[in-house]
Amino acid sequence: MASHHPLLHSLSLIIPAYNDESTVGKLIADGAKLLEEICPDYEIILANDGSKDKTWEVLQQAARANNHIRLINHPINQGYGQTIKELYYSAQKELVFSLPGDYQYAPKELLKMVDGLGRYDFVIGLRVKRNDPWRRKLQSAVYNFMLRILYGLKHKDVNSIKLFKRKILDRIQLRSPTAFVDAELCIRAEKAGFRIVEIPIEHLPRLSQGASGGKLSVIAQTFGDLVNMRSTF
Repeated sequence: MASHHPLLHSLSLIIPAYNDESTVGKLIADGAKLLEEICPDYEIILANDGSKDKTWEVLQQAARANNHIRLINHPINQGYGQTIKELYYSAQKELVFSLPGDYQYAPKELLKMVDGLGRYDFVIGLRVKRNDPWRRKLQSAVYNFMLRILYGLKHKDVNSIKLFKRKILDRIQLRSPTAFVDAELCIRAEKAGFRIVEIPIEHLPRLSQGASGGKLSVIAQTFGDLVNMRSTF
């Protein structure tokens, strides 16, 4: 059995879920088991974003079995950007750790990422071998290239999972309603003087139908915010 990690005293695990009935139950169970062992004060906040399957039922069942779990339900899909932003601001513990409900990242990646908090305020999980279709990889490469050109952001994987100090959200205001909000969080945190590092992690194949990030409409909205939000920095 693991012991409490010296850098993990208080943590909010946040999980957006969309049509993840086949994966989110295991994710919650594995995440709770890990946090019970390594973090004395934790919460798990899950948001069901208008799922059309039984995701909401799975979340309710998990919450009945674990009083560390809090739930948010969107009867109508609001999109990843709005959902993850709501989750960020719902977190009440000292650290915030994000995982998507599709289990493309295992909760144990926290053990790799937390070491970065010894010297940094914000840790991004760098997907060394990304298990996504080539179109998603190309989309991501273009997106990250534009972030470097327009914002000078040097990090390679801003839309991956994150572990950061909650106090960052007290110093910045997130405005984007699209998936650009993850990049916005990194950009604003760095501009506010917080230190960011990327640490290599494992990325797993997708097992659920899950997120809609590959839809053309979602891509267009995200890239639109990437350009239009520049005037707000």
